[in-house]
Amino acid sequence: MSGVPPSQRLSIGELFVSLAVGLMFFLMPNDAQNQFDEAGIAIGSVFICSLITTLALLLIVKHYTAIGSALLFMAVMQVVSFIFSTIYGIINKGDNYWPGFSEYQLITIFVLWTVPFFTGVVFRLLSLGSRDTTHYRRNFARFMSLSLRALIIIYILVIVFEMIIPEKPNIASERIVNFIPLDRIRSCLDGTHDNGTMYIMWHCLILAPLTFSLLTLNPGIKWWHLLIICVSFGFTIELLQYSLNTSTACLDDMIMYLIGGLAGALLKYFIDLIRNAFTGGEEKLMLSVEYVPKKSVERKNSTAIIPD
Repeated sequence: MSGVPPSQRLSIGELFVSLAVGLMFFLMPNDAQNQFDEAGIAIGSVFICSLITTLALLLIVKHYTAIGSALLFMAVMQVVSFIFSTIYGIINKGDNYWPGFSEYQLITIFVLWTVPFFTGVVFRLLSLGSRDTTHYRRNFARFMSLSLRALIIIYILVIVFEMIIPEKPNIASERIVNFIPLDRIRSCLDGTHDNGTMYIMWHCLILAPLTFSLLTLNPGIKWWHLLIICVSFGFTIELLQYSLNTSTACLDDMIMYLIGGLAGALLKYFIDLIRNAFTGGEEKLMLSVEYVPKKSVERKNSTAIIPD
């Protein structure tokens, strides 16, 4: 971790603990699936275990950076595992195999990133007084940087293999396009479409990580720039699906993508708004990879102004 300011660096022991936690996050879904027959119980156990582990890491190690390092290591392990499982599948199943994620894998990956990340965010959101120093703000900014790197790695993997090529491309077959507004959404709501509720939730959330990350990395980005990015990103997904003939190109998907993009932006603004209110306007952008140093405070019984 060269180049990182001393207050942001993890000790060897802390780094070892964060790597061990990252490995634990990676192994947790398989362990839970082996212990419980019902997927819902397994997912619930993954949620509880990841929450307890994150709380322990925050309270014992007391470094936001440790959580970010654990998430980044988990993301790298997910990619390595996916590559090896793909190679194994191709060797053993040949043309009948196509890499992808099960519904259980997608949900647990979502849980294992969001629970540690938002637990860290809540801790920082409520940090006032002695827990709100330049050191902690700098450390949290580093946590945001590492966590977003982990998110980007997982996000790219999921977008490619669950949205663009969820199945083997079949360029020679006839393509299906649906330009009728709200037709797909209506079929999902009335039960005509298989797994309609899950389909709507998935497509309404798929662009939320994109806008959330973009606003965190660049808080000054204009709303219309964000809109253009969301439309372009969604259109690219649908165009690739149409070109490769891996899914139905649908106008309603674009509508749901924009809803997800809006949800990600609103979540980021909402968290910053709460922090701004808690600090009396002193920290307006908590969710950022750039920290805002704590303002000088007046020590009691002294006229000297000292840095926190």
